[in-house]
Amino acid sequence: MNTSRPATQWGDRDQRRIDILRAGERLLREGGYSALRMRDVADGAGISLGTVYTYFANKENLFIGVFAEQVVGLTERLRPQIEGATDFTAVFTAAATEYREQYLDFGRQFDALGLEHAPGTLQPAVEQHLRDATGGLVAVLGAALVDLGYEGDPRPAMALLWSTVTGLANHYTTARQDFLGVPWDAEIAFAAERLGRSLGVL
Repeated sequence: MNTSRPATQWGDRDQRRIDILRAGERLLREGGYSALRMRDVADGAGISLGTVYTYFANKENLFIGVFAEQVVGLTERLRPQIEGATDFTAVFTAAATEYREQYLDFGRQFDALGLEHAPGTLQPAVEQHLRDATGGLVAVLGAALVDLGYEGDPRPAMALLWSTVTGLANHYTTARQDFLGVPWDAEIAFAAERLGRSLGVL
């Protein structure tokens, strides 16, 4: 594990939070959710264990904090691809492919949105950050649908699209992908064509 200590100034709460999230992300990438130990996060961020707990009450909240940051990054990567797309297939392919890469490291570790709906589980600031992050992603994808000519209520359309994207990511990052033997590119093209026609954007 990288234990180099960041040169964060004392009293810089925002940067200290970033240091904690980065340390947590490194642990998650290296060993998954079971490797996310608060003491190791403290070591990686160059702070005391007690300081970590002033930001995140437990590892579940820390994971959601890291997950939300990943959603923000996903949105930033997708935005230029989607804004430059001229057809639904390009939008769907970009969203599905980017999400699959993130899902390898984070999606299978924890049911983040399920945890959000368990009353009292998340700290208010952590929950709000997750809501803002996912809301930003949905807004970008929803705007792309409208730009491509979708005229219906975007909410059920987004539920359908996101369920498909997450389901494909789950399928193609596990051994289940070998059962049917359909290559990723072929399945994405098929799903984009079917969804695009059903939504009236192809």
